[in-house]
Amino acid sequence: MKKVFLGLLLFIPLFSVHAQDKVIDTTAVLILDRMSSIFGEMKALGFTSNVSKDVVYAENFFIKVFSRSDVKIKGPNKFISRVHGENKEDLYSYNGEQVVYYSFKDNIYTVADAPDNLIETIDWLYNDFGIEFTSADFLYPSFSQDFVNQMDYISFLGMAQVDGKQAFHVAGSNDLMTVQIWISNDSYFLPIKTLITYFDGPYANQYQIDFSNWEINQDYPDSIFEFLPPPSAKQITWMSGK
Repeated sequence: MKKVFLGLLLFIPLFSVHAQDKVIDTTAVLILDRMSSIFGEMKALGFTSNVSKDVVYAENFFIKVFSRSDVKIKGPNKFISRVHGENKEDLYSYNGEQVVYYSFKDNIYTVADAPDNLIETIDWLYNDFGIEFTSADFLYPSFSQDFVNQMDYISFLGMAQVDGKQAFHVAGSNDLMTVQIWISNDSYFLPIKTLITYFDGPYANQYQIDFSNWEINQDYPDSIFEFLPPPSAKQITWMSGK
């Protein structure tokens, strides 16, 4: 299958112009389509994401902040994410009806009714509470089409070595950002690394995700997505950020 796919790449025109000032590399789109379609066929998914991002520390001064998330997703409406950050450790769980946030450091938790599917729930968490699951931005079936719609320029930059693995290097850009994605050259076409550079403020800033420890279609029991408050944990009210 891999040889057939690479052979197809050789016969596809490198660029096609869909609209004025919009340049789309059809090879890059084919790679993204392959990644997106595989995610659309998965019933469950687990992975670790190591994140580094630039955050404002003072005027004209950004610092790097690092975190790690261990994530398990069971379609169409369950996920759990344990986030290990600097001086904190948090848990987010979603059972198809409610989202729970728990702070290991403070031993507090809060519960909120949520939409009945993953994509709407992730959007709701960001829009209403400012909780960002950027890794999920790449792991859904229509990502390729959304990426084409949002980017003005998309290119396949060739093959790269990332953490000892051969990867397809795809990049896109618009007025607000550049996005680089390294996708594994194997049967699953999983993202290995993503790097977003934002230009929507006075200074450029970056958000990088390194993916590892993939688990494909594991039979996760529903019970792991249910939250059981630890002893002495205190429940608080979850306030919207709006």
